[in-house]
Amino acid sequence: MSPGSAAPLEHPGCLGLWKAENDRLVRQWRQVVVQDSGQLLKQQAVLHVLEEFRGLLHKLQGLPSALSVLPLELTVLGNTLTLGVGLVQGFTKDHVLNIQQGLERVLNAQGMPLPKSGDLWEAIFQSSFIPSEMLPPLHHLVGLQGALWLTDNRPGDLIILLHTVMSSQCKESGANLPGFTEDLLSLLHVWDPPFEEPDAPLALQDAKSLKDVLLTTAAFHQGLHELHMGNLSLALSSLQKAAFSLCPRPVLVQVHTALGACLRKMGHPQRALLHLLEALKAGLAPGPPLLEAARLYRQLGHTTAELDSLKLLVEALSIPHSSRPPLFPLGVELLITALRPESSLYCGTQSQAKHLLASRCLQTGRGEEAVEQYLDLLALLLDGSVLQGMKCSVTLPGGSPASRVPDIFLETATALILVARFQDSLTVCEELLSRISLLVPQKLWLGQGEPSLWPSLSPVSPLPDDPSEPLFYLLWASAAHLLQGQAHSGLGARREALEEFSRCLELLFRVQPVARVVDKGADRDVDQGLSRDVIISSAEDELPSKICPPIRVLQKLKVVALISRGLEWVAEGRDARALQDFLLGVQLCPGDRRASLHLLHILWRLERREEATAICQRLEAEADQCQDNSEGLLPLYLESYVNRIPISEQESLLQELRKSLQRSTCP
Repeated sequence: MSPGSAAPLEHPGCLGLWKAENDRLVRQWRQVVVQDSGQLLKQQAVLHVLEEFRGLLHKLQGLPSALSVLPLELTVLGNTLTLGVGLVQGFTKDHVLNIQQGLERVLNAQGMPLPKSGDLWEAIFQSSFIPSEMLPPLHHLVGLQGALWLTDNRPGDLIILLHTVMSSQCKESGANLPGFTEDLLSLLHVWDPPFEEPDAPLALQDAKSLKDVLLTTAAFHQGLHELHMGNLSLALSSLQKAAFSLCPRPVLVQVHTALGACLRKMGHPQRALLHLLEALKAGLAPGPPLLEAARLYRQLGHTTAELDSLKLLVEALSIPHSSRPPLFPLGVELLITALRPESSLYCGTQSQAKHLLASRCLQTGRGEEAVEQYLDLLALLLDGSVLQGMKCSVTLPGGSPASRVPDIFLETATALILVARFQDSLTVCEELLSRISLLVPQKLWLGQGEPSLWPSLSPVSPLPDDPSEPLFYLLWASAAHLLQGQAHSGLGARREALEEFSRCLELLFRVQPVARVVDKGADRDVDQGLSRDVIISSAEDELPSKICPPIRVLQKLKVVALISRGLEWVAEGRDARALQDFLLGVQLCPGDRRASLHLLHILWRLERREEATAICQRLEAEADQCQDNSEGLLPLYLESYVNRIPISEQESLLQELRKSLQRSTCP
């Protein structure tokens, strides 16, 4: 028997019987889908049909591959994959192997060896002969392969496959082969799967129906990609194509939300709002459009509408959603993979949304609302393992920086201070300190120009998983003492406030740089800081411009704590002690305007006019220069604290000195 010829069947009537069995199972599946029965019963019935399809496929693949049987075999393979993927709601490794095995049997029936390159599709479509009755199920398998690759984010492989398929079609028809293009949507439009013959085996889903699914999926994926890359015009075009296609309602929600995000970024808020309303009208998964609406209202400066959208988002995410039912045949929603946290359509969890709402209330000065949301959030986060809670992070939707649970404690304490609930703020800070005290290092050496840290933990402290983790615990503990100092100050307990500010500074100054010196005798570097405490001012002066944000937070905390303690000394009438703190704050961070203003003020109070004038002239010179923009990177609790440091009196003094200097320089 020559290669490629049909293998003889043991019983000539078997092929007809197997075709009839396939058609019976397809009809049975169609009846199951339209039945008005419960979802569980439907799923059990479909699983039974799937098992029968698998049994039929096993029979067919138990024979030597033959061209006469392959149209039926490939149809049964496609039906088995369609049901299997729908039941598990995605492609698995078994499905990949099933497709590969089917392609290998096609090559075997054609009498062709397996390609060394491993590209089975290219080998099949470049063969000299493919029976016409085998083309429809083969193209259906192409669609399934494309669906698999789209879910794996491999559009490039699908582009190559479609070029291979169309090259074969043009060769068969004698038409001119179109030029190579990397536009997947254009290729999918051009792809023309052949119609099935009336007497062909029945399929659960034909290739043309699957083509429409791929078109919508590809348009949506491409639109999201361009939106993420900032190519807004291209994103708008692709997303509009997806919106005008036959989109199921869950996908239409995401498409309109993405269009709203795109138009918002393009500066068309009214058009964006219309798309968000369309997304909400679908009545399914309101989270993404509500979050995008909050972003839109924030951009427009409508704070009340923004917060109302976030409240609705929290409420929507508190409602448990049942898992989506199996989808038959394969639909667009099955091919759209779960959104990643950095996606603009990701709306997060209830705790993430509540944190976003609480933080926005705090940022906009709505203290009472912020307190209510933060206390609810703390209760939500701590409803479980306390130790695990200290390590978990709450990443705000849309790729915003992650906040750790200790940050939430500190933001809660800040909100309580904002509404003058000082005693409650002290309690929250004390609770945080009790949870992290054993994790705060006794000494921390920082390698200059290096990201690594060498902690010296207490004997009972667990070893950190991340080398930078000890620094975070030290910063959180320092910030807790800083806020406790402010709370005591609000209660009028100045002695306790001074003690807390001093504790904060003591922790912050545990971080010391490693002194790197050259041992001339050995001609090598030696880390002096590991053997004894070494503090190098020149190294710390260089830290803000060269190192990671946590060190910027460290520097800012030092300055803020020194200013706060200095203000307490002023209130106590001890101006000389205040001068020391303000002067040290300026030395640590010469570009900090608040520290300079308070130093100016105390120098003037102490009648040190020349030094005060020098500070005034320096501030005047710095006014037109680039100011320190690190505050925009600060944690919210620290940003809020910095903004509450009083400087109005100091600014007034600066204006008076400026006028005095101008008068003295006039002829």
